[in-house]
Amino acid sequence: MTALFATTRKAAARIFPGAALFTLLTLAPVQADPLSNDMLNESLDDAREQETPLGFGNGSVVVAPVPFKNVLIGAGLVLGGGYLFNIDEGSDTSIIGLGAMRSDNGTNAYGLGGKFVWDQNRWQLSASLGQAEGFYDLYVGGIPLPVRQTGDIVNVSVLRGVTPEILFGASMRYLDTTLGYDGPGSGLPALPEGQLEVGTFSLLAKWDTRDDDFSARSGHLLDGALTYGQILNSNSRDYSKAVLTYNHYLPLGDHNSLAARFAACASSDDTPFFDQCSLGGTDGFRGFSPTEFLNDALLSAQAEYRHQFSNRFSGVAFAGLGNTGSSFGNLRDTDVRYAGGLGLRFQLSKKFKAVFSVDVSYNDREEDLLYIYVGQRF
Repeated sequence: MTALFATTRKAAARIFPGAALFTLLTLAPVQADPLSNDMLNESLDDAREQETPLGFGNGSVVVAPVPFKNVLIGAGLVLGGGYLFNIDEGSDTSIIGLGAMRSDNGTNAYGLGGKFVWDQNRWQLSASLGQAEGFYDLYVGGIPLPVRQTGDIVNVSVLRGVTPEILFGASMRYLDTTLGYDGPGSGLPALPEGQLEVGTFSLLAKWDTRDDDFSARSGHLLDGALTYGQILNSNSRDYSKAVLTYNHYLPLGDHNSLAARFAACASSDDTPFFDQCSLGGTDGFRGFSPTEFLNDALLSAQAEYRHQFSNRFSGVAFAGLGNTGSSFGNLRDTDVRYAGGLGLRFQLSKKFKAVFSVDVSYNDREEDLLYIYVGQRF
């Protein structure tokens, strides 16, 4: 579980109230901010048919259950409740709330927080805290080892828009986490981490020209994060990490479109395993466990063809390739991983384009994996 506790560019930019606990699950492809601010907005479909009054006292309460399934922690349910309101005209919805999740393997998490947007989206402030206990397989030397990870996490981030499309900001995170074997560990390899207190500071940048936050058909999204981290219970261990993702969207007539994602990641030698570059965790790649291919460098590319069958139903065909290594120069020394598959989408609201997604992937090792989540993969 970096599972359990890595902060990513998406979590820094869009944290659901209370489910910032899913910064807690960034390597588990519950996917893309499963209960993000925007995804909850569609629960207000009927209320938004009329003009929404401004101010904290004129908000609405929503409760949103979201089922999921992924290769890391199995099947489960996220339950979130939030209070949504608009601070001023021209700004996106702000939200305060809490959330909880549990999967069939015993993984559970709880959290609360909020996201506040004002001055026509030029200011975006997010704060959250969460607690989690995760059970998953961590690959050490290519061998899956059953582990239990617990931890507490606090996140704060702020973004300021210099234009409506370009934003810069920073985030801070505190994490106290413990990793151990799920069961007797005698005779098994030593785990890469034990008990850690981690503090990180990140510089954030975003360039967003998408035509829609839920299911974009045109435009692009460029996200970047530069992170400095320090192990607070060690006097001589710090690390750095850089992540860059670029999504591009191209319409093909009225019912078809192409979407593509390119991702690059680099981390220093002393980076804890849960903050390393992950195929599936850093980039949302479908087809492999996000705790299997962890290293200090990553490059990946994905493409998705989307077809609209009706107003509510659509389908996707996707494929991707990627690799991790100790450095960008060493990526050629290991096998490139491939995966592809098919998926179905159901639009949850007539007004908003948030979708319920079911994907089946097939990788180069002839393994098939099922993913269930809310939102497009990218």
